[in-house]
Amino acid sequence: MTGTEHKVLISAADFFKQSGKRLLTVDDRLHAETLIASVARMAGSLMYRSFAFDKTIEPGTPVLSDQANLHGPKLMDLMFSTLQQLGDKVDQNSLNAEYASPKHALLSFKESHDRLAPAFLSYCRDTRLAFDDAAMGAAIATAILVHDCTVVLSADKGSAIAVYGFVEGTKTAPFPVALSEPAVAAEKKKPWYKVW
Repeated sequence: MTGTEHKVLISAADFFKQSGKRLLTVDDRLHAETLIASVARMAGSLMYRSFAFDKTIEPGTPVLSDQANLHGPKLMDLMFSTLQQLGDKVDQNSLNAEYASPKHALLSFKESHDRLAPAFLSYCRDTRLAFDDAAMGAAIATAILVHDCTVVLSADKGSAIAVYGFVEGTKTAPFPVALSEPAVAAEKKKPWYKVW
């Protein structure tokens, strides 16, 4: 990975982390399990979009695929690598299996998707970030959120929630999203000529 590619992923991770916090805050409070699960689900959903599956698959339908089995673990590996760099000693062998479930999040997959997908997909469109790269950025964001939430949720529990979210996202047909206009509209340029 080049320095430029690394910066792109870090910028995406920062955007996804900040967007997750902003969009999931209710009454000035965040629920750690919901925040982690939701951003992880979006990482998986972005990866799913990179598979270019048939768009007529009913949204919310589980879709089992070789692509998900191949690329989904990359999200988990990147999360664990990032957590280790942040000083959290957790890996797939030390996950708290009780937390590898959607039951700890206050939002369903669809609710998480509805809240976050418009911002995440608009970012991809506006920055021309490929879905697989965006998924990696969201996996980094997930790791940072797991680390940031260790005050209220240990890393073994937070990362278990995240792994489950990655699986949900990579194996669920996403819901349709209406995107707003690009954040930065192109200025109308005056013609270089003047008609007399």
